[in-house]
Amino acid sequence: MERQELINLVLKLTNSYEDYPFNNNNREKILWTAIRQKSNKKIICLIFEKDNELLIDLKLSPEHGEEARQISGVFPGYHMNKTHWNTVSVNHTALTQEGLIQMIKESDNLTQK
Repeated sequence: MERQELINLVLKLTNSYEDYPFNNNNREKILWTAIRQKSNKKIICLIFEKDNELLIDLKLSPEHGEEARQISGVFPGYHMNKTHWNTVSVNHTALTQEGLIQMIKESDNLTQK
């Protein structure tokens, strides 16, 4: 999957918009795409590439996050709270497309509050 495809998928599944709040000073080489709730501006996910790897940070319940990390290619959240946020290596994971969609939906649900 390509970066724009992933962005489009999240936008399609959620009531959200694209934002780039961490790229203004260009100190970091990573381009961070934040997908935010339209209703409250909370971040649903962060999409970024590091070492030529497409990654997405998603918020999950602590129990689901712990379970998901048993799948190869799913790790504690990069630059995020390790209890609630998880990073998925989109193109290098055993997680199915349906599993990724379910995680996006869960993150969307958890960030609506």
